[in-house]
Amino acid sequence: MTSQPASAGGRSRAGTRSSARSAKLSREVIVNAALTFLDREGWDALTINALATQLGTKGPSLYNHVHSLEDLRRTVRMHVIDDILQMLSTVGQGRTRDDAVMAMASAYRSYAHHHPGRYSAFTRMPLEGDDPEFTAASHAAAAPVIEVLASYGLDGEDAYYASLEFWAALHGFVLLEMTGVMNEVDTDAVFTDMVLRLAVGMAHRNGAGG
Repeated sequence: MTSQPASAGGRSRAGTRSSARSAKLSREVIVNAALTFLDREGWDALTINALATQLGTKGPSLYNHVHSLEDLRRTVRMHVIDDILQMLSTVGQGRTRDDAVMAMASAYRSYAHHHPGRYSAFTRMPLEGDDPEFTAASHAAAAPVIEVLASYGLDGEDAYYASLEFWAALHGFVLLEMTGVMNEVDTDAVFTDMVLRLAVGMAHRNGAGG
């Protein structure tokens, strides 16, 4: 007779702990945890169950806040794109031409090294894919660079393609660094030289050099 209330009380306490744990979960908490997870474990390791383990819960609990793994990964990508957009806008503010290009390039490189998993997420979908919102966000991330390129006399399609060339060069350099290919090279010096050469090319692209 006395054991039933104790058992019920035990279930009640366990249920309270479980509810308290679940109450701490939200979409924002899950996405932030996923961003941290990415930098530690990498893009391919991100699964619902792996993230749930990091959060101290079970996979099904996460489905109350994210629809699927793809939903989570897409949200993470959008978050990273916004981070990069804000970063480039901040470092480029008040700068023009070579000064702005070098500041943006250095910030981009630093972001990739400090957040390798997030950077990998950023480059996992095509710019012109079948997700209109992601495509629009990707184009928006290029806006600060395109604005700087205007100081070289580039605009419209010329500026957009120049920004893609600029990005391709930075991305290639970052990947070579991150895979250890250039371990025996003074990468800081090579990076600075590469960015300045790109800047010279921008300046002369439309006869805007001087």
